[in-house]
Amino acid sequence: MGPAAGTVKRTVRVTHVVFDFDGGGLESLVAAMAERTRGTDVVTSLVTLGGRVGRLGASTRHTFDRFVVARPLPALSMLYPRGLAREIRDTRPDVVHVHSGCWFKGAKAARLAGVPRVIYTEHGREHDDPLVQRWLDRRAAASTDVVVAVSNRLSDYLVQTVGIEATKVRVIHNGVDTERFVPGEAPAAMRAALGIAPEAAVIGSVGRLEWVKAYDRLVEAAPMLRSRLRGRFAIVVCGEGSQRQALEARAKQLGVDDLVRFPGWTDRPDQFYRLLDVFVLCSRSEGESVSLMEAMAAGALPVVTDVGANAEIVGPQLSAQVLPDETPQSLALGIAAALSGPQRHAEFAAAARRRAVESYGLGRMISEYERLYRSAGAAL
Repeated sequence: MGPAAGTVKRTVRVTHVVFDFDGGGLESLVAAMAERTRGTDVVTSLVTLGGRVGRLGASTRHTFDRFVVARPLPALSMLYPRGLAREIRDTRPDVVHVHSGCWFKGAKAARLAGVPRVIYTEHGREHDDPLVQRWLDRRAAASTDVVVAVSNRLSDYLVQTVGIEATKVRVIHNGVDTERFVPGEAPAAMRAALGIAPEAAVIGSVGRLEWVKAYDRLVEAAPMLRSRLRGRFAIVVCGEGSQRQALEARAKQLGVDDLVRFPGWTDRPDQFYRLLDVFVLCSRSEGESVSLMEAMAAGALPVVTDVGANAEIVGPQLSAQVLPDETPQSLALGIAAALSGPQRHAEFAAAARRRAVESYGLGRMISEYERLYRSAGAAL
């Protein structure tokens, strides 16, 4: 809700604290928020703890009022993060917004810096947390005014399993720029550069090449897809990570290395999504996937595992796109069904676009966060 007519909102200075700014859904959201609030009465700074600017930081640091690369310190520094508190204080924040990966240290440092308002966003958990982690999170929550979960399932987990006080927890769904991520033709040069034939269906994803993303399942589904789709397809996963060599080796071992491509990070995901007929999110664990929202906004038909908020994002109209189990066989069947007919594909892809626009717009997310920035700790 905006201010009354004739009033002017006061400037609020917000400093985001992240572990790293190399790339990923969390980091993309912070970058998008900084871009949208640039030149407004929300002044955005960032402190990254990883000791480097990062790939995303290099391309977006100009959108922040201050972009601080904090010097990495020993783990024990989290008990009294005086150096981080100094870095935060130098950005002169009214609000510190801490993100997954540095909650305890970030919230404690914000309080040491004398910041009056501290918000934390939990973007997702990759596994059941050990008891010591839950204890640290409860301690961090004591230094935090509002704890934001990006999905209803995650909110329940924080309250019921971690033990965060329910009155502190809010749900704010992630959002994407549905005016940037729109359906359309992908550049012909992109398809040519990837060596994809004009008639081939394109199945793909954007994400970290790490175990939790389970792209091994997609590689292992490729031989089954070859027989079902008669080889007229390509699988393309944009991203980098520790599993890249293992994934490439597995594709070669299965004899599908001619069908599977790992081109690395893409700086233009909006164009890449337009290349896709099917977007696959086969993760073992998820929070609330930004790449899934982006792909849906761009008109790519999703096929997803039932983890995290995936089913919640695709919505009831597209429930058939949620896999009944997480095996490569189920994945192959789901992808084949998605490509079973042009009319069905077009209708479902259009439904995916509508769902993204109606439920996951970036403007809605930013407005909800701004409301927290201006009233953190107050009754909402």
